[in-house]
Amino acid sequence: MLAESHLTIYVMVMAEWLAERFPALADSWWGATLVFLLTNATAVIGLVLALLIIHRIFNERRSPSNFFAWLLIIIFAPLIGVPLYLLFGGRKSRKIARIKRQVANEARALIGSNHAPETHRRERFAYDSSMSPTNGNQFELLPDGESGFHRLCDEIKKAKHTIHIATYILGKDEPGLTVVSLLERRAQEGIKVRLLLDSLGCWSTTRSSRRRIRAAGGEVAMFMPVLPIQPHGSANLRNHRKLAIFDNSLAISGGQNIDNRFIGPHPHPDRFVDFNVVTQGPAVAHLTRTFLSDWAFASKQAPSEFRDALRYIPKQSGDSTIKVVVSGPDVQSDPLWEQILRIIQEFKQNLTIITPYFIPDEVLFHSLIVKAHTGRQIRLIMPLRSNHPVTDIARYHYLRPLNAAGVEILFYTPRMLHGKLILADDKVALVGSANVDMRSLFVNFEIALVHYSSSDIAALTQWSNAIIEDCIPYAEAIKDKNVMPSRFLQRLVHLTAPLL
Repeated sequence: MLAESHLTIYVMVMAEWLAERFPALADSWWGATLVFLLTNATAVIGLVLALLIIHRIFNERRSPSNFFAWLLIIIFAPLIGVPLYLLFGGRKSRKIARIKRQVANEARALIGSNHAPETHRRERFAYDSSMSPTNGNQFELLPDGESGFHRLCDEIKKAKHTIHIATYILGKDEPGLTVVSLLERRAQEGIKVRLLLDSLGCWSTTRSSRRRIRAAGGEVAMFMPVLPIQPHGSANLRNHRKLAIFDNSLAISGGQNIDNRFIGPHPHPDRFVDFNVVTQGPAVAHLTRTFLSDWAFASKQAPSEFRDALRYIPKQSGDSTIKVVVSGPDVQSDPLWEQILRIIQEFKQNLTIITPYFIPDEVLFHSLIVKAHTGRQIRLIMPLRSNHPVTDIARYHYLRPLNAAGVEILFYTPRMLHGKLILADDKVALVGSANVDMRSLFVNFEIALVHYSSSDIAALTQWSNAIIEDCIPYAEAIKDKNVMPSRFLQRLVHLTAPLL
Protein backbone atom coordinates (compact mmCIF):
# COMPACT_ATOMS: atom_id res chain seq x y z
CA MET A 1 0.00 0.00 0.00
CA LEU A 2 2.87 2.37 0.77
CA ALA A 3 4.49 1.75 -2.61
CA GLU A 4 1.11 2.19 -4.29
CA SER A 5 0.60 5.60 -2.62
CA HIS A 6 4.06 6.71 -3.74
CA LEU A 7 3.20 5.66 -7.29
CA THR A 8 -0.06 7.58 -7.17
CA ILE A 9 1.67 10.76 -5.96
CA TYR A 10 4.35 10.42 -8.63
CA VAL A 11 1.80 9.99 -11.43
CA MET A 12 -0.30 12.93 -10.23
CA VAL A 13 2.76 15.20 -10.08
CA MET A 14 3.66 14.13 -13.63
CA ALA A 15 0.14 14.91 -14.83
CA GLU A 16 0.24 18.38 -13.25
CA TRP A 17 3.68 19.03 -14.76
CA LEU A 18 2.42 18.08 -18.23
CA ALA A 19 -0.63 20.31 -17.88
CA GLU A 20 1.48 23.29 -16.81
CA ARG A 21 4.28 22.67 -19.36
CA PHE A 22 1.96 21.96 -22.26
CA PRO A 23 -1.31 23.85 -21.66
CA ALA A 24 -2.44 23.00 -25.18
CA LEU A 25 -2.94 19.43 -24.03
CA ALA A 26 -6.06 20.42 -22.15
CA ASP A 27 -7.59 21.84 -25.36
CA SER A 28 -7.51 18.50 -27.22
CA TRP A 29 -9.56 15.43 -26.45
CA TRP A 30 -6.56 13.13 -26.56
CA GLY A 31 -4.55 15.45 -24.30
CA ALA A 32 -7.37 15.68 -21.78
CA THR A 33 -7.71 11.91 -21.90
CA LEU A 34 -3.99 11.48 -21.28
CA VAL A 35 -4.06 13.85 -18.30
CA PHE A 36 -7.14 12.07 -16.92
CA LEU A 37 -5.54 8.64 -17.25
CA LEU A 38 -2.35 9.82 -15.60
CA THR A 39 -4.22 11.55 -12.79
CA ASN A 40 -6.29 8.42 -12.13
CA ALA A 41 -3.64 5.87 -13.05
CA THR A 42 -4.03 3.77 -9.92
CA ALA A 43 -7.79 3.49 -10.34
CA VAL A 44 -7.46 2.71 -14.06
CA ILE A 45 -4.82 0.03 -13.45
CA GLY A 46 -6.92 -1.44 -10.65
CA LEU A 47 -10.01 -1.50 -12.88
CA VAL A 48 -8.17 -3.18 -15.74
CA LEU A 49 -6.66 -5.81 -13.42
CA ALA A 50 -10.04 -6.39 -11.79
CA LEU A 51 -11.72 -6.93 -15.17
CA LEU A 52 -8.98 -9.34 -16.27
CA ILE A 53 -9.24 -11.31 -13.04
CA ILE A 54 -13.05 -11.38 -13.17
CA HIS A 55 -12.76 -12.79 -16.70
CA ARG A 56 -10.38 -15.46 -15.38
CA ILE A 57 -12.73 -16.32 -12.52
CA PHE A 58 -15.60 -16.79 -14.99
CA ASN A 59 -13.46 -19.25 -16.95
CA GLU A 60 -12.50 -21.31 -13.88
CA ARG A 61 -14.63 -24.17 -12.58
CA ARG A 62 -15.58 -22.88 -9.14
CA SER A 63 -18.39 -23.48 -6.71
CA PRO A 64 -20.92 -20.62 -6.59
CA SER A 65 -19.91 -19.68 -3.04
CA ASN A 66 -16.22 -19.49 -3.96
CA PHE A 67 -17.03 -17.58 -7.14
CA PHE A 68 -19.12 -14.91 -5.42
CA ALA A 69 -16.70 -14.58 -2.51
CA TRP A 70 -13.88 -13.58 -4.86
CA LEU A 71 -16.19 -11.55 -7.08
CA LEU A 72 -17.44 -9.40 -4.22
CA ILE A 73 -14.03 -8.65 -2.73
CA ILE A 74 -12.58 -7.77 -6.16
CA ILE A 75 -15.50 -5.48 -7.11
CA PHE A 76 -15.93 -3.66 -3.81
CA ALA A 77 -12.31 -3.62 -2.63
CA PRO A 78 -10.10 -4.01 -5.72
CA LEU A 79 -7.00 -2.59 -4.02
CA ILE A 80 -7.25 -5.49 -1.57
CA GLY A 81 -8.96 -8.12 -3.71
CA VAL A 82 -6.69 -7.95 -6.76
CA PRO A 83 -3.40 -8.53 -4.85
CA LEU A 84 -5.05 -11.24 -2.75
CA TYR A 85 -6.26 -13.05 -5.84
CA LEU A 86 -2.85 -12.81 -7.49
CA LEU A 87 -1.36 -14.45 -4.39
CA PHE A 88 -4.07 -16.88 -3.33
CA GLY A 89 -6.86 -17.00 -5.90
CA GLY A 90 -5.71 -19.30 -8.68
CA ARG A 91 -7.20 -22.79 -8.76
CA LYS A 92 -6.16 -24.40 -12.01
CA SER A 93 -2.99 -23.23 -13.73
CA ARG A 94 -2.84 -23.67 -17.48
CA LYS A 95 0.89 -22.99 -17.48
CA ILE A 96 1.58 -25.58 -14.80
CA ALA A 97 -0.75 -28.04 -16.50
CA ARG A 98 1.04 -27.58 -19.80
CA ILE A 99 4.48 -28.08 -18.27
CA LYS A 100 3.38 -31.08 -16.19
CA ARG A 101 1.62 -32.53 -19.25
CA GLN A 102 4.85 -32.30 -21.21
CA VAL A 103 6.61 -34.10 -18.38
CA ALA A 104 3.87 -36.75 -18.30
CA ASN A 105 3.85 -37.30 -22.06
CA GLU A 106 7.61 -37.71 -22.20
CA ALA A 107 7.51 -40.08 -19.24
CA ARG A 108 4.65 -42.04 -20.80
CA ALA A 109 6.66 -42.45 -23.98
CA LEU A 110 9.58 -43.75 -21.94
CA ILE A 111 7.34 -46.23 -20.13
CA GLY A 112 5.64 -47.34 -23.33
CA SER A 113 8.88 -48.03 -25.14
CA ASN A 114 9.65 -50.80 -22.66
CA HIS A 115 6.23 -52.42 -22.40
CA ALA A 116 3.73 -54.12 -24.62
CA PRO A 117 0.82 -51.89 -25.77
CA GLU A 118 -1.73 -53.56 -23.48
CA THR A 119 0.53 -53.05 -20.43
CA HIS A 120 1.15 -49.50 -21.50
CA ARG A 121 -2.58 -48.82 -21.44
CA ARG A 122 -2.90 -50.25 -17.94
CA GLU A 123 0.10 -48.45 -16.46
CA ARG A 124 -0.92 -44.84 -16.92
CA PHE A 125 1.31 -42.02 -15.81
CA ALA A 126 0.34 -40.19 -12.63
CA TYR A 127 -0.81 -37.08 -14.50
CA ASP A 128 -3.81 -39.01 -15.83
CA SER A 129 -5.13 -39.18 -12.24
CA SER A 130 -7.34 -42.13 -13.31
CA MET A 131 -5.15 -45.09 -12.45
CA SER A 132 -6.85 -48.44 -11.99
CA PRO A 133 -6.48 -50.44 -8.77
CA THR A 134 -3.40 -52.65 -8.57
CA ASN A 135 -3.29 -56.08 -6.97
CA GLY A 136 -0.45 -57.79 -5.12
CA ASN A 137 0.49 -54.99 -2.74
CA GLN A 138 1.58 -55.17 0.89
CA PHE A 139 0.07 -52.77 3.43
CA GLU A 140 1.31 -51.74 6.86
CA LEU A 141 -0.12 -49.15 9.24
CA LEU A 142 2.14 -46.79 11.20
CA PRO A 143 -0.39 -45.70 13.82
CA ASP A 144 1.39 -42.72 15.38
CA GLY A 145 4.19 -40.19 15.05
CA GLU A 146 6.73 -42.30 16.90
CA SER A 147 6.34 -45.36 14.66
CA GLY A 148 6.30 -43.06 11.63
CA PHE A 149 9.56 -41.40 12.63
CA HIS A 150 11.43 -44.63 13.38
CA ARG A 151 10.26 -46.32 10.18
CA LEU A 152 11.26 -43.30 8.08
CA CYS A 153 14.73 -43.25 9.63
CA ASP A 154 15.14 -47.02 9.25
CA GLU A 155 14.23 -46.95 5.57
CA ILE A 156 16.63 -44.05 4.93
CA LYS A 157 19.40 -46.09 6.55
CA LYS A 158 18.54 -49.25 4.57
CA ALA A 159 18.07 -47.71 1.11
CA LYS A 160 20.35 -49.31 -1.46
CA HIS A 161 20.33 -46.78 -4.30
CA THR A 162 17.49 -44.20 -4.23
CA ILE A 163 15.69 -42.03 -1.65
CA HIS A 164 12.83 -39.79 -2.82
CA ILE A 165 11.11 -37.62 -0.20
CA ALA A 166 8.42 -34.97 -0.66
CA THR A 167 7.09 -33.02 2.32
CA TYR A 168 5.09 -29.87 2.91
CA ILE A 169 6.94 -28.98 6.14
CA LEU A 170 10.53 -29.81 7.13
CA GLY A 171 11.16 -28.61 10.68
CA LYS A 172 14.32 -27.23 12.25
CA ASP A 173 13.65 -29.33 15.34
CA GLU A 174 14.93 -32.77 16.40
CA PRO A 175 12.95 -34.90 13.89
CA GLY A 176 13.69 -32.58 10.98
CA LEU A 177 17.40 -32.23 11.73
CA THR A 178 17.74 -35.96 12.35
CA VAL A 179 16.25 -36.76 8.95
CA VAL A 180 18.46 -34.14 7.29
CA SER A 181 21.56 -35.63 8.94
CA LEU A 182 20.61 -39.11 7.71
CA LEU A 183 20.00 -37.84 4.17
CA GLU A 184 23.31 -35.99 4.25
CA ARG A 185 25.16 -39.14 5.31
CA ARG A 186 23.45 -41.35 2.73
CA ALA A 187 24.20 -38.83 -0.03
CA GLN A 188 27.87 -38.87 1.00
CA GLU A 189 27.75 -42.66 0.70
CA GLY A 190 26.64 -42.42 -2.91
CA ILE A 191 22.90 -42.96 -2.51
CA LYS A 192 20.80 -40.85 -4.89
CA VAL A 193 18.91 -38.50 -2.57
CA ARG A 194 16.15 -36.21 -3.89
CA LEU A 195 14.28 -33.99 -1.43
CA LEU A 196 11.26 -32.04 -2.71
CA LEU A 197 10.06 -29.22 -0.42
CA ASP A 198 7.05 -26.98 -0.78
CA SER A 199 8.18 -23.36 -1.01
CA LEU A 200 5.47 -22.04 1.31
CA GLY A 201 5.53 -24.79 3.92
CA CYS A 202 9.34 -24.63 4.09
CA TRP A 203 9.70 -20.92 3.41
CA SER A 204 12.91 -19.49 4.98
CA THR A 205 13.25 -22.41 7.42
CA THR A 206 15.34 -24.91 5.46
CA ARG A 207 18.25 -22.98 3.95
CA SER A 208 20.94 -24.63 6.08
CA SER A 209 19.40 -28.09 5.62
CA ARG A 210 19.29 -27.62 1.86
CA ARG A 211 22.92 -26.52 1.79
CA ARG A 212 24.02 -29.55 3.82
CA ILE A 213 22.28 -32.07 1.57
CA ARG A 214 23.50 -30.43 -1.63
CA ALA A 215 27.06 -30.20 -0.32
CA ALA A 216 26.91 -33.94 0.39
CA GLY A 217 25.90 -34.69 -3.20
CA GLY A 218 22.13 -34.87 -2.74
CA GLU A 219 19.53 -32.88 -4.67
CA VAL A 220 16.91 -30.49 -3.26
CA ALA A 221 14.14 -28.77 -5.21
CA MET A 222 11.61 -26.16 -4.06
CA PHE A 223 8.09 -26.60 -5.41
CA MET A 224 6.23 -23.51 -6.69
CA PRO A 225 7.95 -20.26 -5.63
CA VAL A 226 5.76 -18.26 -3.27
CA LEU A 227 6.01 -14.87 -4.98
CA PRO A 228 3.94 -14.66 -8.18
CA ILE A 229 6.56 -12.44 -9.83
CA GLN A 230 8.78 -15.52 -10.05
CA PRO A 231 8.35 -17.88 -13.02
CA HIS A 232 5.54 -20.37 -12.44
CA GLY A 233 5.11 -19.01 -8.89
CA SER A 234 1.96 -18.89 -6.79
CA ALA A 235 1.35 -18.65 -3.07
CA ASN A 236 -1.93 -20.46 -3.57
CA LEU A 237 -0.96 -23.65 -5.41
CA ARG A 238 0.81 -25.77 -2.82
CA ASN A 239 2.25 -29.27 -2.96
CA HIS A 240 0.59 -30.85 0.08
CA ARG A 241 1.67 -34.41 -0.78
CA LYS A 242 3.77 -36.37 1.71
CA LEU A 243 5.77 -39.18 0.16
CA ALA A 244 8.92 -41.10 1.03
CA ILE A 245 9.94 -43.70 -1.56
CA PHE A 246 12.93 -46.01 -1.19
CA ASP A 247 14.59 -47.87 -4.07
CA ASN A 248 11.38 -47.32 -6.07
CA SER A 249 9.93 -50.32 -4.19
CA LEU A 250 8.65 -49.18 -0.79
CA ALA A 251 6.68 -46.02 0.02
CA ILE A 252 5.56 -44.25 3.17
CA SER A 253 2.63 -41.89 2.65
CA GLY A 254 -0.10 -40.14 4.60
CA GLY A 255 -0.54 -36.81 6.34
CA GLN A 256 2.54 -36.49 8.55
CA ASN A 257 5.10 -33.77 7.87
CA ILE A 258 8.72 -34.06 9.02
CA ASP A 259 8.30 -31.90 12.10
CA ASN A 260 8.01 -32.50 15.85
CA ARG A 261 4.31 -31.66 15.74
CA PHE A 262 3.81 -34.75 13.58
CA ILE A 263 6.62 -37.25 14.19
CA GLY A 264 9.41 -37.81 16.68
CA PRO A 265 11.51 -40.42 18.48
CA HIS A 266 9.57 -40.19 21.74
CA PRO A 267 5.90 -39.58 22.67
CA HIS A 268 4.98 -35.92 23.11
CA PRO A 269 1.79 -34.72 24.83
CA ASP A 270 1.12 -32.06 22.19
CA ARG A 271 1.96 -34.13 19.09
CA PHE A 272 -0.78 -34.29 16.48
CA VAL A 273 -2.65 -37.58 16.29
CA ASP A 274 -2.02 -38.96 12.81
CA PHE A 275 -0.84 -42.04 10.96
CA ASN A 276 1.08 -43.11 7.87
CA VAL A 277 0.89 -46.22 5.73
CA VAL A 278 3.66 -48.31 4.19
CA THR A 279 3.06 -49.67 0.68
CA GLN A 280 5.06 -52.28 -1.21
CA GLY A 281 4.20 -53.73 -4.60
CA PRO A 282 2.98 -52.48 -8.00
CA ALA A 283 1.12 -49.46 -6.51
CA VAL A 284 4.49 -47.94 -5.61
CA ALA A 285 5.13 -47.42 -9.34
CA HIS A 286 2.28 -44.89 -9.42
CA LEU A 287 3.66 -43.12 -6.36
CA THR A 288 7.14 -42.99 -7.88
CA ARG A 289 5.82 -41.53 -11.12
CA THR A 290 3.83 -38.94 -9.19
CA PHE A 291 6.95 -37.88 -7.30
CA LEU A 292 9.08 -37.76 -10.45
CA SER A 293 6.46 -35.72 -12.26
CA ASP A 294 6.53 -33.16 -9.44
CA TRP A 295 10.31 -33.33 -9.24
CA ALA A 296 10.85 -32.80 -12.97
CA PHE A 297 8.56 -29.77 -12.84
CA ALA A 298 10.20 -28.24 -9.76
CA SER A 299 13.81 -29.00 -10.72
CA LYS A 300 13.34 -28.36 -14.46
CA GLN A 301 14.94 -31.70 -15.25
CA ALA A 302 13.92 -33.81 -18.24
CA PRO A 303 11.95 -37.00 -17.51
CA SER A 304 14.46 -38.88 -19.69
CA GLU A 305 16.90 -38.57 -16.78
CA PHE A 306 14.62 -40.90 -14.79
CA ARG A 307 14.11 -43.48 -17.52
CA ASP A 308 14.74 -46.57 -15.38
CA ALA A 309 12.67 -45.38 -12.40
CA LEU A 310 9.70 -44.48 -14.63
CA ARG A 311 9.74 -47.90 -16.26
CA TYR A 312 10.17 -49.88 -13.07
CA ILE A 313 7.16 -51.72 -11.61
CA PRO A 314 7.81 -53.52 -8.29
CA LYS A 315 6.95 -57.18 -8.01
CA GLN A 316 3.83 -58.32 -6.19
CA SER A 317 4.50 -58.68 -2.47
CA GLY A 318 1.11 -59.14 -0.80
CA ASP A 319 -2.64 -59.45 -1.29
CA SER A 320 -3.77 -55.83 -0.94
CA THR A 321 -5.67 -54.08 -3.72
CA ILE A 322 -4.83 -50.38 -3.82
CA LYS A 323 -5.74 -47.50 -6.09
CA VAL A 324 -3.67 -44.29 -6.22
CA VAL A 325 -5.62 -41.04 -6.71
CA VAL A 326 -3.70 -37.91 -7.71
CA SER A 327 -5.32 -34.48 -7.66
CA GLY A 328 -4.09 -30.95 -8.19
CA PRO A 329 -4.04 -27.75 -10.26
CA ASP A 330 -2.39 -29.62 -13.14
CA VAL A 331 -5.30 -32.05 -13.49
CA GLN A 332 -8.23 -31.06 -15.66
CA SER A 333 -10.87 -32.55 -13.38
CA ASP A 334 -11.01 -33.01 -9.60
CA PRO A 335 -10.48 -36.78 -9.19
CA LEU A 336 -10.03 -36.80 -5.42
CA TRP A 337 -13.25 -34.86 -4.92
CA GLU A 338 -14.98 -37.19 -7.36
CA GLN A 339 -13.67 -40.25 -5.49
CA ILE A 340 -14.96 -38.96 -2.14
CA LEU A 341 -18.30 -38.01 -3.68
CA ARG A 342 -18.59 -41.47 -5.20
CA ILE A 343 -17.95 -43.09 -1.81
CA ILE A 344 -20.60 -40.90 -0.15
CA GLN A 345 -23.22 -41.53 -2.81
CA GLU A 346 -22.63 -45.28 -3.10
CA PHE A 347 -22.20 -46.50 0.49
CA LYS A 348 -25.12 -48.62 1.75
CA GLN A 349 -24.86 -48.90 5.53
CA ASN A 350 -22.25 -46.84 7.38
CA LEU A 351 -19.72 -44.13 6.62
CA THR A 352 -16.98 -42.68 8.83
CA ILE A 353 -15.13 -39.49 7.94
CA ILE A 354 -12.13 -38.36 10.01
CA THR A 355 -10.67 -34.99 9.07
CA PRO A 356 -8.88 -32.17 10.92
CA TYR A 357 -10.71 -29.44 8.99
CA PHE A 358 -14.23 -29.64 7.58
CA ILE A 359 -15.25 -27.04 5.01
CA PRO A 360 -16.95 -29.05 2.24
CA ASP A 361 -18.28 -27.72 -1.03
CA GLU A 362 -22.04 -27.61 -1.53
CA VAL A 363 -22.22 -30.91 -3.44
CA LEU A 364 -20.45 -32.96 -0.77
CA PHE A 365 -22.35 -31.15 1.97
CA HIS A 366 -25.79 -31.82 0.53
CA SER A 367 -24.87 -35.37 -0.46
CA LEU A 368 -24.17 -36.11 3.20
CA ILE A 369 -27.50 -34.59 4.21
CA VAL A 370 -29.42 -36.59 1.60
CA LYS A 371 -27.77 -39.86 2.68
CA ALA A 372 -28.46 -39.08 6.35
CA HIS A 373 -32.14 -38.50 5.53
CA THR A 374 -32.31 -42.02 4.09
CA GLY A 375 -31.37 -43.46 7.48
CA ARG A 376 -27.75 -44.36 6.67
CA GLN A 377 -25.30 -44.18 9.56
CA ILE A 378 -22.79 -41.36 9.04
CA ARG A 379 -20.12 -40.50 11.57
CA LEU A 380 -18.02 -37.33 11.28
CA ILE A 381 -14.97 -36.99 13.56
CA MET A 382 -12.87 -33.83 14.03
CA PRO A 383 -10.64 -32.30 16.69
CA LEU A 384 -12.47 -30.25 19.31
CA ARG A 385 -9.88 -27.51 18.72
CA SER A 386 -7.61 -27.60 15.71
CA ASN A 387 -4.44 -25.61 15.07
CA HIS A 388 -6.42 -23.23 12.83
CA PRO A 389 -9.15 -21.49 14.88
CA VAL A 390 -10.70 -19.78 11.85
CA THR A 391 -11.48 -23.11 10.21
CA ASP A 392 -13.02 -24.28 13.49
CA ILE A 393 -15.41 -21.35 13.37
CA ALA A 394 -16.20 -21.89 9.69
CA ARG A 395 -17.18 -25.55 10.16
CA TYR A 396 -20.21 -24.87 12.37
CA HIS A 397 -22.19 -23.51 9.42
CA TYR A 398 -22.07 -27.07 8.04
CA LEU A 399 -22.22 -29.02 11.28
CA ARG A 400 -25.53 -27.61 12.47
CA PRO A 401 -27.59 -28.86 9.47
CA LEU A 402 -25.70 -32.16 9.42
CA ASN A 403 -26.50 -32.73 13.07
CA ALA A 404 -30.16 -31.92 12.42
CA ALA A 405 -30.17 -34.42 9.53
CA GLY A 406 -28.97 -37.21 11.82
CA VAL A 407 -25.22 -37.26 11.20
CA GLU A 408 -23.29 -38.35 14.30
CA ILE A 409 -20.70 -35.64 14.94
CA LEU A 410 -17.87 -36.40 17.35
CA PHE A 411 -15.07 -34.18 18.62
CA TYR A 412 -11.70 -35.61 19.61
CA THR A 413 -10.67 -33.92 22.87
CA PRO A 414 -7.12 -34.87 24.04
CA ARG A 415 -5.13 -32.93 21.38
CA MET A 416 -4.99 -31.99 17.73
CA LEU A 417 -6.37 -34.71 15.44
CA HIS A 418 -4.60 -34.49 12.07
CA GLY A 419 -5.48 -37.89 10.58
CA LYS A 420 -7.44 -38.12 7.33
CA LEU A 421 -9.50 -41.27 6.83
CA ILE A 422 -12.76 -42.26 5.13
CA LEU A 423 -14.29 -45.71 5.77
CA ALA A 424 -17.38 -47.06 4.01
CA ASP A 425 -19.26 -50.32 4.66
CA ASP A 426 -16.07 -52.20 5.62
CA LYS A 427 -15.42 -52.36 1.87
CA VAL A 428 -13.37 -49.28 1.04
CA ALA A 429 -10.99 -46.94 2.86
CA LEU A 430 -9.41 -43.72 1.63
CA VAL A 431 -6.23 -42.35 3.25
CA GLY A 432 -3.80 -39.65 2.19
CA SER A 433 -2.78 -36.03 2.46
CA ALA A 434 -6.10 -34.29 1.78
CA ASN A 435 -8.51 -32.75 4.27
CA VAL A 436 -12.23 -32.50 3.62
CA ASP A 437 -12.05 -28.82 2.76
CA MET A 438 -12.16 -26.84 -0.45
CA ARG A 439 -8.46 -26.03 -0.44
CA SER A 440 -7.41 -29.68 -0.36
CA LEU A 441 -10.07 -30.85 -2.80
CA PHE A 442 -9.79 -28.09 -5.39
CA VAL A 443 -6.50 -26.19 -4.99
CA ASN A 444 -3.62 -28.17 -3.47
CA PHE A 445 -1.54 -30.91 -5.07
CA GLU A 446 -2.75 -33.95 -3.09
CA ILE A 447 -2.44 -37.73 -3.19
CA ALA A 448 -4.55 -40.51 -1.70
CA LEU A 449 -4.67 -44.30 -1.56
CA VAL A 450 -7.95 -46.18 -1.83
CA HIS A 451 -7.83 -49.58 -0.10
CA TYR A 452 -10.21 -52.39 -0.99
CA SER A 453 -8.77 -55.36 0.95
CA SER A 454 -10.48 -56.47 4.17
CA SER A 455 -7.23 -56.74 6.15
CA ASP A 456 -6.22 -53.16 5.28
CA ILE A 457 -9.66 -51.84 6.15
CA ALA A 458 -9.71 -53.77 9.44
CA ALA A 459 -6.44 -52.16 10.58
CA LEU A 460 -7.67 -48.68 9.66
CA THR A 461 -11.02 -49.33 11.36
CA GLN A 462 -9.20 -50.34 14.54
CA TRP A 463 -7.28 -47.04 14.43
CA SER A 464 -10.51 -45.06 14.05
CA ASN A 465 -12.20 -46.97 16.89
CA ALA A 466 -9.34 -46.00 19.21
CA ILE A 467 -9.92 -42.35 18.26
CA ILE A 468 -13.64 -42.59 18.99
CA GLU A 469 -12.96 -43.65 22.59
CA ASP A 470 -11.65 -40.13 23.33
CA CYS A 471 -14.43 -38.21 21.61
CA ILE A 472 -17.44 -36.29 22.88
CA PRO A 473 -20.70 -35.81 20.94
CA TYR A 474 -21.71 -32.58 19.23
CA ALA A 475 -24.52 -31.88 21.71
CA GLU A 476 -22.11 -31.96 24.63
CA ALA A 477 -19.43 -29.88 22.91
CA ILE A 478 -21.67 -26.96 21.95
CA LYS A 479 -22.72 -26.43 25.57
CA ASP A 480 -19.27 -24.98 26.25
CA LYS A 481 -19.34 -21.29 25.35
CA ASN A 482 -15.57 -21.35 24.98
CA VAL A 483 -15.95 -23.89 22.17
CA MET A 484 -19.04 -22.67 20.35
CA PRO A 485 -18.50 -19.31 18.60
CA SER A 486 -21.27 -16.73 18.39
CA ARG A 487 -23.72 -16.89 15.49
CA PHE A 488 -22.50 -13.50 14.26
CA LEU A 489 -18.88 -14.70 14.15
CA GLN A 490 -19.95 -17.89 12.41
CA ARG A 491 -21.78 -15.95 9.70
CA LEU A 492 -18.89 -13.53 9.29
CA VAL A 493 -16.29 -16.28 8.88
CA HIS A 494 -18.58 -18.29 6.61
CA LEU A 495 -18.35 -15.49 4.04
CA THR A 496 -14.65 -16.22 3.71
CA ALA A 497 -14.93 -20.01 4.03
CA PRO A 498 -14.58 -20.64 0.26
CA LEU A 499 -11.25 -18.76 0.37
CA LEU A 500 -9.73 -20.72 3.30
